[in-house]
Amino acid sequence: MSEVRMRDVPEQHAVSETKDVDQAALEAWLPGAMSRVAEAAKEHGGPLTAADRPYLERPTADPVFVVIYEGNPNEGPVQVVVCATVPDPGDRTLPAHREAYVRVTKGQVTTGQLGGVYPAIEKWISEQGLSVAAAPRETYWTDFYAAADDDEVFDVAFPVT
Repeated sequence: MSEVRMRDVPEQHAVSETKDVDQAALEAWLPGAMSRVAEAAKEHGGPLTAADRPYLERPTADPVFVVIYEGNPNEGPVQVVVCATVPDPGDRTLPAHREAYVRVTKGQVTTGQLGGVYPAIEKWISEQGLSVAAAPRETYWTDFYAAADDDEVFDVAFPVT
């Protein structure tokens, strides 16, 4: 696993789509949900790109998506929220927060290593004397499907206090 890092994330406006899904349903639903929220984001001046979000340290023109997990879809259906960040108020505001995160490669996902990233970050948070403040999320800032196996494709993050 990559090094755990910390960053401050500003308040973000977003348009979103929410669904209760297990892991199999998530994999089927997520690409379409991202397309739909990206389309909806156009009505709010977006979607914002990674270049618009300097805290991501990704100067690309790819849109930013935040996927929030209210549980573990591997254990059964949980609420998952897909957000496209926008400059104008959408249907959701993601509050400013500090987060611990790890960069993830496409290869980590396709070889089944992603599941170990979440508990490793939680362990690191605890070891630092911090607490998890909100549901974990994945912040996508490039096209996952077009990426090579060794390309970093998203961050797994936990808001912390």
